[in-house]
Amino acid sequence: MIRKIIAPLLILVVANILGGTFIYYVYFPWVFDIGEKEVRDSITSDARELNFRLSILDYDHSPQTIARAEYELDTKITSEKLSELNLDKNIKDELRQNRYLVYMNGEDGPIGLVILNDDESILVLGPYDAPYFYVTVKDWIVYAFTLFLLNGSILYGLYYLNQRNLRPASYALDKVQFDGLALDRKSDAMQDLSLNIPKLIEHINDLRKEHQQSLYNQRDLMHAVAHEFRGPMARLSFALDLFNDKTSDSRRKKLSDDMHDALDELDALVREVLGYSRLKHGQHPLQLSEFNIKELTQDVCNKVKTIHNNKKFVIYSQPSSGSMVYADKSLIERALINLVRNAARFSISTVQINLTEYNESIDIQVEDDGPGIPPGKRKRIFEPFTRLDFSRNRDSGGAGLGLAIAKGIISRHHGKIWAEDSRMLNGALFTITMPLKQLEDVEGNSQPDEEGLI
Repeated sequence: MIRKIIAPLLILVVANILGGTFIYYVYFPWVFDIGEKEVRDSITSDARELNFRLSILDYDHSPQTIARAEYELDTKITSEKLSELNLDKNIKDELRQNRYLVYMNGEDGPIGLVILNDDESILVLGPYDAPYFYVTVKDWIVYAFTLFLLNGSILYGLYYLNQRNLRPASYALDKVQFDGLALDRKSDAMQDLSLNIPKLIEHINDLRKEHQQSLYNQRDLMHAVAHEFRGPMARLSFALDLFNDKTSDSRRKKLSDDMHDALDELDALVREVLGYSRLKHGQHPLQLSEFNIKELTQDVCNKVKTIHNNKKFVIYSQPSSGSMVYADKSLIERALINLVRNAARFSISTVQINLTEYNESIDIQVEDDGPGIPPGKRKRIFEPFTRLDFSRNRDSGGAGLGLAIAKGIISRHHGKIWAEDSRMLNGALFTITMPLKQLEDVEGNSQPDEEGLI
């Protein structure tokens, strides 16, 4: 990891060193030559012009002539003695031969020299400005632009290599197909991975936890099913042991009825387990239709009342005419039957159902005046084969799948169900909240299984 960070930094440092070297050894000499040539040409032009003017006057000049030349040439002109100037002999000989020349190495800068007729008196033009001797703003701009090009090219190269290395991982995200995982894909591979990899890892961790929990639940379910099968199987075994030739006809009929009851119990248990399993794994397609939830609730209460005819069932609806719900009517009816039957089983005298419509959802509350549910068991009662009172037999307590199936049905309809204390009746309160209208199920056209839900 450290090497991957140091390597690009070293490349950038080398690039900046190369940029500085290029500026110092290539750009600056080139600019110096150009600047020196421009200054030399300018001084040569002024010296030639002054020599031409003096030649017309046979090199006889006056202060007025020099002043006018200074004004027109825009440079200082002074009179000096050739012997007093610190010039090489070769330069002096060249000056005598050509009458004027440019001397670039003056103490105060480049100067122009024009010699008069006496070969001793000279006119000095300048000194001139020599901008090529120092760094200008333009030079800094060129330097910055050079570094920008170098660093930009290297950074782009590193970016391209990084994108090329990350592209296979980004392509791999195209093959990811998980239900409930929404990836926000980006064209930039680094941004794509940095944004979606955490989502993918989180989803995989959730799936791992769900898988582990599913294994635990499956193990518990198998243990619970085995436990539930022991009762009817024991009664079958006991009846078979007593069933022999010496048994009286009345006793045989009683034993036969017991065996049929045990078999019916096993069949009902198997159907409940299969129904719960299909709901748990989303294998039961929704058969969606529109119905009045108040009318359905009234039908449910009438069915449960045939068993608990000593209990009072009260329905409150808002609106009073009932709400139209678009869902699987048979599944919702099964969930309500389980809740109402559970409430009637544990109530003292009254079961109350409250139906409340909101903008896009409906709340269904089922409460009773029974002993209620201990706080520590309010979540566990929705687990399969959970009973609050293990002393109850199957006739009074059921297999312990009713609330688990109800939760599966409501979850299948994208809703929630929970238990709490009833403030009105001081018993248990079960609340369902779910959308008024379900989306079309992806398997909505599939036919239901032959065995049905239960």
